Order: sequence, then structure tokens, then C-alpha cells
Amino acid sequence: MDKVAIIIPVYNAEEFLKYSVESVLNQTYSNLEIILVNDGSKDSSGLLCDEYAEKDSRVKVIHVDNGGQGRARNIGIQNSNADWIVFLDSDDYYDENAIQYLINTRDKYSSELVITPLNIVYKYEIARKQSIKEEILNYSLEELVESLYYGNTVGATPCGKLYKKSVLLNNLFPEGMIYEDLFIAYKHIVEANNIVATNVSVYNYYQRKGSTTKGIMYSDRLEDFYKAMEQNRLYIEKDYPFNKKIRNALKVRELMGGFQIIDAMINSNLNHELLQKSKQYREELLGILKNKNISKNRKIKYVAFCIHPSVYKYIKKMKER
Repeated sequence: MDKVAIIIPVYNAEEFLKYSVESVLNQTYSNLEIILVNDGSKDSSGLLCDEYAEKDSRVKVIHVDNGGQGRARNIGIQNSNADWIVFLDSDDYYDENAIQYLINTRDKYSSELVITPLNIVYKYEIARKQSIKEEILNYSLEELVESLYYGNTVGATPCGKLYKKSVLLNNLFPEGMIYEDLFIAYKHIVEANNIVATNVSVYNYYQRKGSTTKGIMYSDRLEDFYKAMEQNRLYIEKDYPFNKKIRNALKVRELMGGFQIIDAMINSNLNHELLQKSKQYREELLGILKNKNISKNRKIKYVAFCIHPSVYKYIKKMKER
């Protein structure tokens, strides 16, 4: 039975830590190394981490000064004694059979990277029954990259995935920036052997107030998104310069992902900047409307913003009620 490391970056998560940590302590797969990287928390999270380490020998706690999620993940990778790694955000949680399912899938397909989708939840329900019939998504490498940018199946997040440690060591997360997962996810995919993607979700992504763009104000840090996109553009120009599907998917990711920055601009009343960005988005409107990989709701959002930021703001406000 191979050892699996579960790396949890922890920052001011005292309210939610019990759900994430207890979900891995209660896994049906027992050969685990649970690494809690306390990233300079200012609340009682560090003390809670130490308490878990005292109760269960599988828990290892590393206390560091605040350096961001990318650095915390790298510290966990580099201090792990396991050859297989999964990630968990401190306010999310895994189903109790998650690691066993990921390992079984890895063994069946001799994979270095197992990909599962996220299950979005709005309250904590630890006992969750699977009702979906398993499908293995037989994607080519090009299709996996395309899916990465559309986010329909693969997505850039490292959560819900099982990695061979060497894949991560060769491509550590960038530090000192946000959107670090989008920056490096491409390298993880193209350098892993025998990737398997499945439709079965074992990772529960908890949506809470403060974790969305609802209250986020604009800052220069959000521009890290465009830095990550530029890095991905360089990857594609080098590896797939003539693949129009991937290039289109990359463009869609930049435009649709940009709504996180747009929402922050709205919160900060940056009306001039919003008008400029609306004009920019208008130039790509026809391509968005023709693209079958974009949902109807996302197209409506896009059209509303192109008409005028005030129209988009109104629709957004009505949905939040």
C-alpha cells in the first residue's frame, strides 16, 4: 500500500479546519501522511493544527511565515515522504473513500496523474453517497489541454487530483503570486504519463461568503491572472502553435476568467476602467456566441457586459438576491 501525502495549506481557517482535517483522518485508505502547512495564520489555526498532530501520528505540522498558497504547497511537497500527493484547501473536504478511489484508478490505468471534477457544496455534509455512473474520459493530450482552459472537466486547480510526486517536484508552484495553479497546471498535464480523467467527484468545494468575488476589491495583485495567461500563451506557442482549438480555448479562459477582475473593479467603482474593458470584450463577442463549449449562462453574462457594465451589474445584483 503506497503512502499518499495530503497537503493542506492553512491560513486563518479556525472555523473550517475541522471539516478538512477530519475528512482525511477518516479516509478508508489509511497509509497517509497529512501535512498541515500553517501559513502564518493570525487566528488559532496553528494551535488547532498542533492538536491534530498530537492526536494522530500521521499528521505533520509545518509553521511558516505567511508566503501564500503556492509557497505553502511547495513546502508540503518538499517535506513529504510519500511518492503520491493530493491537495486539499483548508475550507474544503474529501469524501471518506476519496483516496482509495484515486489510488484504485491510478492502479487500473498505470497513471501519474488522476483527475476528478470538483463537487460544489454550500454546507458541510460529510456522508455523501455517489449516485453517478463512472465514466473514464478518454481524452488525447491535446483535448486535456483544451479542457484545462474551458474548465469544463479538467480545470487548473490541483485539488481533487492525485499526482506522482516527481511531476510536482519538476514543476513547483510559482511563489508570491495568486493564480499560481493556473500558471503551472499546463506543465503538470503535459509532463505526466498516462493521465486518466473521470467524471466521479470525490472533492467537495465549499462556497462561502468571502471566498467569491462578491466582496473583493480591486488590487494590482489580481493582475497576476493575466501574467498566468501570458505564461500559458507562451506554452501554447511553443508546443501547439497550429492547434486552433487550443488557442480558442485559451482566449476564452482569458476572457471568462477576467470576470473575476471585472467584479473586483465593480466593487471598487472603477467605472472608466470598466468601460474600457467592455469595449475590449465587445471585439470578441461573435466568437464567444459561436463557441459551443461556453454555457448559455456564461454567454448571457458576456453579452450583458458588452452592452454596458451597468447592465451586467444589474443582472449580477438580481442573481445575488
